[in-house]
Amino acid sequence: MANQEETWEKLDSEFDHYLVDMKPYVLKLVHKSERQRCALWIKKLCDPSGAGAGIMGRKNRNMYAKLLLHMLRRGVLEGPFTHRPETGSLKTLPSYMVQNVQQKNSYIEREEVQ
Repeated sequence: MANQEETWEKLDSEFDHYLVDMKPYVLKLVHKSERQRCALWIKKLCDPSGAGAGIMGRKNRNMYAKLLLHMLRRGVLEGPFTHRPETGSLKTLPSYMVQNVQQKNSYIEREEVQ
């Protein structure tokens, strides 16, 4: 049980870092409607009933946050963030989006190290 709690804490800490990193990018969005939509997505990601419970729910939530952060860094919002979040739990991101985010984030991390 302690191992599961450690994993939850690690995932929650990772999510908190994504939120902190997002803030300046959200504030730089030119259109008020985009800032408001991002705020709705962030609220949804922070809501345990919307993000889903357990390790898989937290991993999925973190992938959404990572994807949103990646798009905010680029200054271009794409699906699913072009629309308001749906009610209910987050749907699992399609595998091509997950792979895309992981590849781009590893590239960004390498650039930051250099």
